[in-house]
Amino acid sequence: MPRGSLAWLAAATLLVLLGATAIVRWDIATRREAFAVDARIAHRLLSQRAAQLDAVLAMLALVTPATDNEEPAARLSALWPAVMTVQRSDVQHPWSDPALAAAEAQSRALPASQRHAVLAAVDPGPAHYWLVLAGSTTSWAVRVDARRLVPADEWPLSEAGPVRALLRAGTHTLVLQPGAPQAEQPTGLTPGFTFAKALATPSQPFELHLQRATGPAQWPWGLLLAWTVACAAAIAALLALQRARDTQRRNAELVRMAQVSRLNTLGELAAGMAHELNQPLAAVLASTQAAQRLLQPGEQAGAREVGEDDPDLPAARQALDLAAAQARRASDVLTRLRRLVQDPTKGAVPQDLDLHALCVQMLRLLGPELQRRGISASVSGDVPVLRTDPVMLEQIVQNLVTNAMQALEDAPTPSPTISLVLQPMPDQAQALLLVRDNGPGFAPEHLGRVFEPFFSTRAGGLGLGLPLCETLAQALGGSLQARNLGASGADAEGAELVLSLPLTGAARVAPAAQRSEGIDP
Repeated sequence: MPRGSLAWLAAATLLVLLGATAIVRWDIATRREAFAVDARIAHRLLSQRAAQLDAVLAMLALVTPATDNEEPAARLSALWPAVMTVQRSDVQHPWSDPALAAAEAQSRALPASQRHAVLAAVDPGPAHYWLVLAGSTTSWAVRVDARRLVPADEWPLSEAGPVRALLRAGTHTLVLQPGAPQAEQPTGLTPGFTFAKALATPSQPFELHLQRATGPAQWPWGLLLAWTVACAAAIAALLALQRARDTQRRNAELVRMAQVSRLNTLGELAAGMAHELNQPLAAVLASTQAAQRLLQPGEQAGAREVGEDDPDLPAARQALDLAAAQARRASDVLTRLRRLVQDPTKGAVPQDLDLHALCVQMLRLLGPELQRRGISASVSGDVPVLRTDPVMLEQIVQNLVTNAMQALEDAPTPSPTISLVLQPMPDQAQALLLVRDNGPGFAPEHLGRVFEPFFSTRAGGLGLGLPLCETLAQALGGSLQARNLGASGADAEGAELVLSLPLTGAARVAPAAQRSEGIDP
């Protein structure tokens, strides 16, 4: 996977994790706050009911019953469902239960101004307990159903809900609400949400304990899935946008390099044409001048003498003068054109350049074309920093790689490969860039002509790519060579173009006498 895709994948994963963490923390905080609110309400209601029990017992202690059948306490259970049984004790009717007698003694031992009911027997099974208050003449005891202290319509917790509610006093535990079964409770790394606080009454020293187990099973998986999909869509859109921008930049760079390449090719073409046309123009000029000499007065034209009274003679001399002048003019134009295009380093700006990075950039620019043709390409090795013109060097590398692609295009190679190998020279004065392919290589009869202008073995080729590369390489103070990696012909194992360039300390621009034909890139 490309390094850029891995970076985007890592960024997407990090974004999903950060967002999912925030969502889970928000969900947990929301459920914890709701649990805390319900716990505070439950604690307040239980404390109020416990205080009301104290008030009821205090009221009963002040009431003197008229007869056994008309005691107000007999109607208390009907008015308050939490009170299961009401009993009283006096001198004539002592307690039959030793626990109640002990609780009465404990209550009576308190100062009269601070006297309150005392917790007696506790029955954890049905969640019942006794409260005993010692009076001046009569003591009272009530049996309380802890589960009915708060009416169901006021209890904030669902009876079948996941919260477990307990009342604890010493070693005694009364289960007010069992909560979810153990098998149905979510598994988490913590006990979940917990609450513990004593009731606000001294007569009933119970501590309310609430617990709600929580874990990944209760996380908002729908919201997490939606967040993941949204992140994936956003990252995919950004990645597509970046790829579109990369493609746009690559295309713009390829257009720029194509324009420079066309200009260089035109320069190479113009230089070749100037070189080729100068010779026939020189021959035309020489022939015209010879004809002029023959037509001069007193000169002989073959075996006969030219008559001065010939009416066409002045016109012939004028035409020859005009032809000679135009031949000289055409020769001067071609000489100036050749002088112009023979200076490819004009305007070049040498810079410190990382050749390995430049090769990688070229392969990245040509990546879509390499993939379309099914060619794998690589860069290996490294060389010190070069001091050279980057535009000219880009043109050389691009042309060499393109030439290798074209050689592999129609070759019956099962796994076409292009390798760019960087090697420093032993003398540390030059660096080598080897562009290799595993195609058919150069035919022996063509190997010596690959750098000739207009020579091409490819149908429709102009034959100016490699000559241009050689011109630019010489302009940078280096050289370019071509050779086969294997034997020759059908047995060749591919072609290799060897570009030699000076390093930083030895970099220079070739003097005018050493420059080949080319134009300013």
